[in-house]
Amino acid sequence: MYQHYARPGPEDSDESTGHAVAILTVARDSRSVQVLDVNTDYQRLWGGTREEWLGATPTVVEQEAANEQILARLRGALNTNVERNFKGIGGREVSRQRDGSCRHIEWRITAMGACQHDAITLVLTQRDVTEQVENEAQLKQLATTDMLTGLVNRSQFDTTLRSELSRQDRYVRPLSLIMLDIDYFKDINDRYGHDVGDQVLVEMANLLKGNLRQVDYCARWGGEEFMLLAPETSLEQAVVLADKMRCVINTANFPTSGPITASFGVVEARPQESVKSIMKRVDDALYLAKEKGRDQVSPIELVKSTRFA
Repeated sequence: MYQHYARPGPEDSDESTGHAVAILTVARDSRSVQVLDVNTDYQRLWGGTREEWLGATPTVVEQEAANEQILARLRGALNTNVERNFKGIGGREVSRQRDGSCRHIEWRITAMGACQHDAITLVLTQRDVTEQVENEAQLKQLATTDMLTGLVNRSQFDTTLRSELSRQDRYVRPLSLIMLDIDYFKDINDRYGHDVGDQVLVEMANLLKGNLRQVDYCARWGGEEFMLLAPETSLEQAVVLADKMRCVINTANFPTSGPITASFGVVEARPQESVKSIMKRVDDALYLAKEKGRDQVSPIELVKSTRFA
């Protein structure tokens, strides 16, 4: 019979597991799947005693319907392949527990030893990779998120913009880009300090997120500059959206003694336009809005390539 072993560790009551292992038997005639033996980590992962698992249906994931789908997939793979050529199946599943929490389970089922005349012996190995998945998600968030405002960062927005430009080329749908800059932000930092300046940036990000459509993308571009990407939006519609945001900012309560304004540059993507080209045009449009006196929305397409000082 299968040799039992525990995950190395000082306490057997530890809820975390190493490699949970179950030896399975699959009857050739009925293709029913039953447990022949389990190790200690399998018991720790799914509960129950070894004796309770003997002859039971194995658990790959918590949900009964999802578990049956995996076992049906196993039976299908065995029917398709001659048993000795069975290469195994596996995957990573989200197992929802009764308390509503989720565990990420990595699993694999492979053949074990020679096939008997009336049954096939298999080995199921499993590992709880929840912590690994959560760490990967956290690292991805750190790599794609501006830590001060919670918006996507410049690098991630650049990736999104490239993707949306490609989609616009394929389906010939309107796509507009809005760049906004907080007016006289240096004066805010100089007068109130950088802590208040940071609070203004956070509040600005919250205003943008709270007033944009669900399909729009918003990013902190750098310093006091923000980017808004509006799919399925013409230049005229984007100007209306930008002016709406300008008015929201004008009437918002910021942690300063006076109102805060922002200037907006707006452009619509051209067919086959590169990221470099559209970024140059929206930057020039923003420059014109500032040159005209700030607190403006400028949809101009072509402007002389000079920066506002």
